[in-house]
Amino acid sequence: MNISDELSKLHKANAGYLAVKSKSECLESTRVQIQKSILDHLENRKHRFVWLRGSPGTGKTAISMSVASALNKQGRLAASFFWDKNRQGEGLASIEHFPSTLARQLALFNAEYEGLLVSQLRQSPAL
Repeated sequence: MNISDELSKLHKANAGYLAVKSKSECLESTRVQIQKSILDHLENRKHRFVWLRGSPGTGKTAISMSVASALNKQGRLAASFFWDKNRQGEGLASIEHFPSTLARQLALFNAEYEGLLVSQLRQSPAL
């Protein structure tokens, strides 16, 4: 069985930032400082994640979409997952497909990780 066959065993939700049409990036010239701050933070190899929090409707998703877009253009976006409670039945309204979706995206981003993941999948088919 080849690598693609192994990865296809993992459930995948269409939740990457490019696939989520119901969300949008920040309008041009808005939230520039917070986007820059997040991108600068991620420049440091020790900083792999950012926790963006705030009240509903304050633009967290738009900021996240903009940062994901910028990282993707730089070839640095390893994975993304955007929940959407309005898309029931697609795996975007719950955490169920989150781990496997990120695992697949990370495998496509990094060949070394892909090899490790496939090896693990072959040893533990229940994953």
